[in-house]
Amino acid sequence: MTDDRAEIPAGVGIAAAVLGLMAFVGLLVTGCTAFALFMTNTALVPRIPTVRVAVALTDLLLLALVVLAVCTIIDLFRMKQWARYSMIVLGSLDVLFFAVLMAGVLIGRVKSGMAAVAIPGHPTLTLGDIMLLLAAFYAILALIGLWWVVYFNLRPVRLAFADAETRLTP
Repeated sequence: MTDDRAEIPAGVGIAAAVLGLMAFVGLLVTGCTAFALFMTNTALVPRIPTVRVAVALTDLLLLALVVLAVCTIIDLFRMKQWARYSMIVLGSLDVLFFAVLMAGVLIGRVKSGMAAVAIPGHPTLTLGDIMLLLAAFYAILALIGLWWVVYFNLRPVRLAFADAETRLTP
């Protein structure tokens, strides 16, 4: 008796796990900002209606991306072709978003003039050092997206998904 299930490449499983972690963090961020949005007295979200609408729309967009990520994770394990395409799109969005954040932090570090400001209680640590660490963190997240774009376009991965699709269609 033959097994019709396709073997899942290790990279697909690792990518799904990383996407799951990022989706979980995205869900936490969405929950925290939604909570702050509906609190009556908060400095996080000003009582300016336009700002509140912008934050709410951003939360909805992030929630939609989390839902897409969960659906993608499920179908990555089913080796569905659309999930491979979804990973390429999510990876591209990841690269774009985190590269812009990284560039913004680095430009802000240079332009703000506050890079040399010492952190109270830690005289050897400066705001510029923290901004560099934040930029490095964003760079790592952008590299994850780049990895997804490259990996899911590799010929063996494309063939593995195509082979899985042909096994499932009669």
